[in-house]
Formats: sequence, C-alpha cells, structure tokens
Amino acid sequence: MRRLSWVVFDLDETLYPRSAGLMAEISARITQYMVERLGVHPQHANHLRQRFRGTYGTALRGLMEERYAVDPEDYFRFVHDINLDGRIEADPALRAMLLDIPLRRAVLTNSNIEHAERVLRRMQVRDCFEQVIDIKALDFHNKPTPESFQRALQLLGAHPAEVIFVEDTPANTRVARTMGMLTVLVDCPDSDAADYHVSSVLEVGRLVRAYLEAGGA
Repeated sequence: MRRLSWVVFDLDETLYPRSAGLMAEISARITQYMVERLGVHPQHANHLRQRFRGTYGTALRGLMEERYAVDPEDYFRFVHDINLDGRIEADPALRAMLLDIPLRRAVLTNSNIEHAERVLRRMQVRDCFEQVIDIKALDFHNKPTPESFQRALQLLGAHPAEVIFVEDTPANTRVARTMGMLTVLVDCPDSDAADYHVSSVLEVGRLVRAYLEAGGA
C-alpha cells in the first residue's frame, strides 16, 4: 500500500494551460537560437529541434549530446526572453487547489530555475511549493530519462511509491509510472501512459483527496 508524501508537478503547460502559447513561442525561439547562435541553416533548424525533442527529451540535451557549442546559460536567456503579459497571470483557483492538497508539493521542470521562478511568481503560487527542481539541479539530465527522476527523488528524499507525478507529456509519465510513481496526465485524455487523466490541473486536488480518502495512502 502506498504511503504518499509528495505531489510533484511539471511546470510548463501543466500548471498553466497549453492555450497560453508560451511553449509555442519558446519553441520558435529555440529554432531561432540554433540559427543565430549556432549557425544552423534556417531550413534545417526547426527539423533539428523536433528531432532533438523526440530523441533526447529536450533540444538543449540534443545540442549537448551532439556536441554543438552551446552555452546553457546563454541558451536559456535567449529562449525564455518572452513576454508573459496577457498569457500568465495570478491564478487564485490554482493557488487554492494547491494549498488544499494535504501532501508536500514540488515542481520538477526541464527548464531552468529562472524561468520557473518567473512563471510561478507571476501566477502567485511560488510559496505553494516546498521545492522547485530545475534542469541544473538535475545535472542536465532531463525528463523523461530515469536519471532525471532518480535525481529528483534524491532531492525530495522520497521513494517512487511516495510520489504523485502530474504532467502534460505522456513520455514523461510513462517513465515515472514504470519507476513506481502514481501518475496523472493533464489535458491528454487519449494516452495510456498514466494512471489517471484530468482535463485541467485544477482537478488534481479532488483526485488526490479522493485517492487518500479511499485508503490509497
């Protein structure tokens, strides 16, 4: 029987909706970075970004693995140079849901801490999380690699069976579930890669409470 202690949330397109459009703009800026900083041909850059994402989980990891002269700090400054106005705002409903969860809460993101802190503070939910684990804390091992989850669990001081992992990407929940975490996919109803599916992150609190009340802890 599980003894749950943590709910771990992905950041981008999990804590805020895909309709905000941030990741689409960040993806475009990754392509632009490859062209402007690394000299990749414009007609090849977008395909390369997509291949890296599919093969390595993130474009940055692909650039590092395939030995492009990428400076991670410069990369993150460039790709996250986006305007949040009108896209990400304070979210009282999200804040109330998070604070109502009777477990410890953390964020696990493939992004850097600066982007994560900026988004969380913009939404006024930073103080709802005990830890924010970014790609640098993971030694640049990104989701969905087992190494990224193992490192995150070490930082949390938790065993997989103690964690509910909430994500929008099936590849990430699939690995987390294989490792023993209870998994929740947000806004991805047709996937078989998670234990539970919700249409909105706001449903996670009710799901967690129902699971605990049913004796799942």
